[in-house]
This record gives sequence, C-alpha cells and structure tokens, in this order.
Amino acid sequence: MKKVILTLALAFTGLSTVANPTSVVTDASFGIESEVLTLDPVFKRKGEKLLINFLNADQVMVEIKILDSQDNVIFTERVAGDLIVEKVFDFSKAYNDSYKIVVAYNQNAFEHIVKVQ
Repeated sequence: MKKVILTLALAFTGLSTVANPTSVVTDASFGIESEVLTLDPVFKRKGEKLLINFLNADQVMVEIKILDSQDNVIFTERVAGDLIVEKVFDFSKAYNDSYKIVVAYNQNAFEHIVKVQ
C-alpha cells in the first residue's frame, strides 16, 4: 500500500512539473529561490544585463538574434546541440533604443524587448 501511495505521489509531482514548467521554487524559511529550467526561453533582466536560459530537450539548432528598432541585425548566433542554452547580454554600453531579442527553434520564435534609455 505504501508503494502505491508513493508511486501516485511521484506521478502527480511529475505531472505538475510538466503542466507548469516555469514554476519558481521558493522556501521562505531559508530564503531560497531557484528557477526550474523550462522548455520555453526565460528572459530575465538584472540591471543592464539580460539573461536567457531554457532546456533544449530535443538538442536542436537554436538561433538567437538581436535587432534594433529599425530591424537591423545587431547580433546573431546559432547554438547546435546544447541541452541547456544560457546566454547573457550586457546592454550597459548600448545606444538608446529598443532592442528585440529573438530566440528561434523548432519552428517557434520567442521575442523579448529591451529598452535602453
């Protein structure tokens, strides 16, 4: 009976992780916060830096581009076969403008806008 309950508990835990892969695990008693890697890119701004990370479960080619407000390509990179994709972009020396960061893979494109003033 204990094995059945443990198995069901593990199954429900696994399902909740798949259903909400962008969850943040927080333990207030210890002040611990950690982000779970997701299948969709996570864009997080820390000061003048933009952090991008996600789980590339299929290990497919990933293309990352940065475009300015005139759609000029400022940066482009292709990452092949990495299971975990992590990039940090420093905008501290960028000109005042709106920049579009595009992460594309598996016929999907994810965009994030960074405004530098």
